[in-house]
Amino acid sequence: MRWPGLVLYSEIYQETPPIRRSALRFASEGFIVAVPEVFHEHEPPGTVLAYDKDGTDKGNRYKYDTTVASFDADAEAVLAHLATHPSCTGRLGAVGFCLGGHLAFRAAMNARVLTAACFYATDIHTDSLGRGKKSDSLARIKDIRGE
Repeated sequence: MRWPGLVLYSEIYQETPPIRRSALRFASEGFIVAVPEVFHEHEPPGTVLAYDKDGTDKGNRYKYDTTVASFDADAEAVLAHLATHPSCTGRLGAVGFCLGGHLAFRAAMNARVLTAACFYATDIHTDSLGRGKKSDSLARIKDIRGE
């Protein structure tokens, strides 16, 4: 049996218990779910930032220290992985919360993404994601072809 693939983007704290529960819920609905670590350039694998001032400060610093090109390259890598997974139909979507909402919006610019849901997409209204706080997300809205 094969299922559609879904990239689930976390908020700045990475794969916290609420993100894991969301992944399990989407998987129980029939998706192959990938949860990329958005700050792998800054932290060892498996790092979860704490829901406290230090974790929040660190996550906010990382979202501005990571280049938009790096976030986009990561999206391409995880989408390619899902598309070629033997149990995936090749139909792909993206969903994200907070920082992840903005990353899901950017992932939707990839022609392979058929649908995306962006929950309270941080920094999208100011177009300030990534190093230099000058993303081009709103200018590229025309690149989104899916739902």
